Amino acid sequence: MIKTRYKQFSRINVTNLVDVTLVLLVIFMLSSPVIQRSADVRPPTSDQGMIISQLDPGETLVVEIDAYGNISAGGQAVLIENLASLAVAAIESGRKDAFVRADRDVRYESVSHALTELRRGGYEHVGLIQESVERDE
Repeated sequence: MIKTRYKQFSRINVTNLVDVTLVLLVIFMLSSPVIQRSADVRPPTSDQGMIISQLDPGETLVVEIDAYGNISAGGQAVLIENLASLAVAAIESGRKDAFVRADRDVRYESVSHALTELRRGGYEHVGLIQESVERDE
């Protein structure tokens, strides 16, 4: 009778499976914060937007930022470096309120820089202008 040297194993080697699973778990844990994306944010619309149309240009400073980050105040183009001095001049001329009207596609960084420069120029509170929608009554 011939004896076989090798026996058949009927068990799976689980050690390799556990090793591979733990490596994959670590990879996914490290890469998940990088993979996460924030949702596209559109500025809200409100039926209260009609209040903005009643602003007196002699009493308020309205800074507009287009989709490309270009800044203008009163229809005149303004550099971000000059926005603080414009705010100081506006406060001295009696404009006590400031508002920023930004395009919905503008980068948040541009709006943040504009708000920072307006605060540096003396405006403690700056309003953000939003689009108005018609009320269904």
